[in-house]
Amino acid sequence: MINVYLCKRKTSSNYYMRWTDPESGRDIWQSTKTRIKRDAERLQRSTERELNEGTFCKLSPISWVEFRDRYETEQAVSLAARTQNKINTVMNYVERHLNPKKLRELNETKISKLVKKLREQGLEEITIKYSLGHLRSMLNWAKTQKLIAQVPEFPKLKRARGKKVMRGRPITLEEFERIIKAIPAVMKPLGQTPASMERHRQVVQSWEFYLWGLWYSGLRLTESLQLHWEREDGLFVDLDGEFPIMRIRAEAEKGNKDRLLPITPDFAEFLQAVPEDQRTGPVFKPLPNRCHDTELIRESISRLVAKMGEKAGVIVGDKGNIDKVTGERKPRYASAHDFRRAFGVRWSRKMQVFELKELMRHQSIKTTEEFYLEQHTQDTARSIWAACKVDQRDNSRNSSGSADHAKQ
Repeated sequence: MINVYLCKRKTSSNYYMRWTDPESGRDIWQSTKTRIKRDAERLQRSTERELNEGTFCKLSPISWVEFRDRYETEQAVSLAARTQNKINTVMNYVERHLNPKKLRELNETKISKLVKKLREQGLEEITIKYSLGHLRSMLNWAKTQKLIAQVPEFPKLKRARGKKVMRGRPITLEEFERIIKAIPAVMKPLGQTPASMERHRQVVQSWEFYLWGLWYSGLRLTESLQLHWEREDGLFVDLDGEFPIMRIRAEAEKGNKDRLLPITPDFAEFLQAVPEDQRTGPVFKPLPNRCHDTELIRESISRLVAKMGEKAGVIVGDKGNIDKVTGERKPRYASAHDFRRAFGVRWSRKMQVFELKELMRHQSIKTTEEFYLEQHTQDTARSIWAACKVDQRDNSRNSSGSADHAKQ
């Protein structure tokens, strides 16, 4: 048994703990950082208990900057690129709002302060919840590396449970067609020369093909840009079998699994309408305005689709970006992911939930239920109420007709 003794040193007014390391046989001295004997005795008892249970961890002096570098290079590097971006965002939140010098400064009080600051920044509860999840994972890893003694308690965000799951909403066909019509206004011609107008026609045509492809396929934006006609090391289409399918390699798919997936008939017809001699390279190649520019990156395409949604006036939520001029929050306009939401709702009426899970490539059936069963229920309720109103009108007509007949 390891005994921890409380004593004082001539060089300090604080109480110190002393015990003998059973492995090295050396005396270990550690400050309690307090002059109050009662507080020092409390720390002495907890330290002695942890030493004998094997759970004691000496606080590491590692700085926040050093921890961030270690986590990004040792742990986050093995995660998906988008997950790394989210982790980077959360770390930036910590630095901007808390500015810790040492990792051990992240305690319950600091985390509660972070939640307050994120709310003041205008983040939704569900976004704060996911951000805290990433931060908790970081601190769990720090504990396994003996950088902190324990992970602090995180606040339970009860308001996040009842929040609407979708940040946007499924758009209608009429709204989608308005977005298609807004393409020329966003991708404006760079001149009026015949060459400029021909380039503009090609650009608009490529974007129309791309947006219709998103509408028919339900692909995530990243997946759509990875979809190839013949390249077999990622995500590609196979139109040669009895039924058209998509083949997805693990590295190109959010769920990180090799998959064979069915293609809906309308998306299959859309792909089969492409002449065979044009079925090479990426399926979707939305063009930039300038012909000498390289192909657009994912972030640029996402931003342009959102601009088209804004130009078309398709509002899908009340919490959009902050206006840089007025400082007020703008509405949330339709984005590429709202096309996927519309796809999911359309097909949720035609198949079982486990089939929809496979079609949407959700890792968990809970995701499918959370995102689409509520919408399904609302549609059913709408139909029931509409049918009841028809019955009430019919009964009203029959009643009035009977009364008129009785008078005669």
